[in-house]
Formats: sequence, structure tokens, C-alpha cells
Amino acid sequence: MRQWSDNHPQGKLLARKRAAIVQAAQEVFLQQGYEGASMESIAQAAGVSIMTLYRHARRKEDLFAAIIAAACDHSSDEKQAEIREMERMPVQDMLVKLGVMFQEKWSDPAILALLRVVITELKRFPQLADTVYEAFFLNWTVNLDAFLAQRPELQGIEAKRRRKLCEAFFDRMVGLDAFRLLLGMKGSTRNERTERARAASIALLADLRAEA
Repeated sequence: MRQWSDNHPQGKLLARKRAAIVQAAQEVFLQQGYEGASMESIAQAAGVSIMTLYRHARRKEDLFAAIIAAACDHSSDEKQAEIREMERMPVQDMLVKLGVMFQEKWSDPAILALLRVVITELKRFPQLADTVYEAFFLNWTVNLDAFLAQRPELQGIEAKRRRKLCEAFFDRMVGLDAFRLLLGMKGSTRNERTERARAASIALLADLRAEA
């Protein structure tokens, strides 16, 4: 299929159509579960032909990954401006802000609902775990690792070790709160998330500087 630039009218049309497909797919998955959802029902919900749907996604798994990726999308002008502002912050301030963002995204009702679908379907579709982990959790780790690799004060750290420390940073912000949220219970307050992010940032920087 021909690729159009984001600013081209045809590119904008395709982007809107893809967004509509992803939104429709999310609604179908939440209503029917992963096994119950079909490409045909998703195409019908999106108001597109099955051939159009297959041009955007070849499998249900691809659509599920696209839903998670869309929930983490930072391509809007507002998000890009926020990211540029974060890049100018001192490293610890940036890590605290990033940690709070991660916790807020993780606790978003739409994300939690999709994770419950994954947990329900794991026995029949174990590959969903990898799909969600890569599209959501791993994506945060990769982006943080790329940012830290650019910081002059953190040069000299072995890449594999830095990546492990980035994973540990996000590990510190899940814990028991994840179980409460998945069970429909009340999660952490904004202040609690900030304190958790601050503690994780201090630990990460101490580990990084010990390696440098």
C-alpha cells in the first residue's frame, strides 16, 4: 500500500481511518473478549470493509498491540511540547515526572480494562502477554534508556546494564498497587505516586552513577 506523508490529505484520511479502526477494535475486544472478537465484527464496528481492515492489520493480535500503542501515543503537539520540556529538566526532576506519568497511564481505566481481557484470555492466547508487555511496558523502558544514553553526565555505562536499571525503575512503580487496580480497588493518590517516583529516581541515579 502506498505510504503518504502525515501532512498529505490522503495521509490524514488514512490516519483518521486507522484511529477509527483502533477505537472500534478496542470496544469490540472489551465487549466480546479476545476470543469472541472477530476481524469481521471489528470491521463492522469500524464501518469499513474487511479488505480495508486487513490493509491496516493482518491479525487480531496486531490490532490489540495497536490499541495498547495508541494508549501510549505521544505524537500530539501537546505531548511533544511536554516531552521537550522534560528533556530540558534536571535528570531527577525528569525521572519523577516520567514516573508519575507512567503510573497515571498504567492506572487509566481503559488500560486496566484491556489488561483484564489479557488476563482472562491467557490460557488460550498466551502470546497476548508478550504483545502487551512489548507494546506498553517495554516501550517505556526503551524510551527512558534512549534518553539516558544522551545525557553527558551518564556516559560510560554499559548499555545492557543501563537497560536493566531502566527496567528496575519502572518495576519500583508497580507492586501491590497493580493488584488493587486490577481488582477494581482504589489506587494510589497523586502524592503517593509522586513519592514513589521520587524514590525510584533516587535509586536509579545512585545505581547509574555507581556504574559510570
